[in-house]
Amino acid sequence: MIKAGIYGSGTLVDPVRKQLLRLLLRHPDVDLRAVASPAGNTAPLAELHPVFAGETDLTIERVLDLDSLDVLFVIDEENLTPEILGKYRDDPDFRLIVLGRTGNIVGQDMGDYVYGLPEFYRKDLVRGARAAVAPRPEALAIDLALLPLAKNALINGEISVGLSTPGSVDGVADEAGKFLAGVQLSFGGGIDIKALPEVPFSRIDVRAELSTPIALEEIERIYREAYDDHNFVYLIAGSGGVDEDLRGSNKCLIQLSKDGEKLKIEASADYMTKGCTGNAVHIMNLLFGLYERTGLSI
Repeated sequence: MIKAGIYGSGTLVDPVRKQLLRLLLRHPDVDLRAVASPAGNTAPLAELHPVFAGETDLTIERVLDLDSLDVLFVIDEENLTPEILGKYRDDPDFRLIVLGRTGNIVGQDMGDYVYGLPEFYRKDLVRGARAAVAPRPEALAIDLALLPLAKNALINGEISVGLSTPGSVDGVADEAGKFLAGVQLSFGGGIDIKALPEVPFSRIDVRAELSTPIALEEIERIYREAYDDHNFVYLIAGSGGVDEDLRGSNKCLIQLSKDGEKLKIEASADYMTKGCTGNAVHIMNLLFGLYERTGLSI
């Protein structure tokens, strides 16, 4: 069993921690050992979130017992304490996954950190990586929507992206642009983001457009080939978005259409799961050599 811990969030009731708890408590290969708050808050988890009654006796603690852990999920990079970094430095079997606001890590020299997009960095995560920093949910959705095009050097000029999200878009264009420019070296990284209308639950919707003379059937083949051996990104028929079936799922669903030479890419994912906590658990599965879908089906 993987002995896991969660550290982060200055509030007792945090949606990221709550959803991460939900995923880790039901994961068949995880023994959740510790949950701690940098703000010094303490409370039984089952009292904070009655849905966890009968599932755990853990309490949010003031001090984190790092010695008992194989992996630590850190919510927000600002909570990477000297003690955590020291544990990572001194224990070669310890794994670290950072999620939340990660702007100071992404885009700089990430050192040992792997950018936590399994659909591109799966080999790095499987072959000896010890730490990963998860993308912002919005950047992850844009990355997945455009990655097959970047892998085939098909992005030309600036990309127009419509984005519907419950989170902030600050820094999203820069993060996604840097990632895609690293995949397609000829791409300058320019992404123009415009707001889309809000959706009925915490879903991310991406609507990207760019010009290409390539037939839709060939573009569809490129997308299927790019994601054929991955477990959470699927090309589906039709156009016009998806409904609430994505709530709580770790899937990203993509639709393609063309109007003349204008290619339209629509991608949708659950903000808190695929965009954040589910992706973090996906990363953990890879770091420890588990099947990708373990604890994340549907």
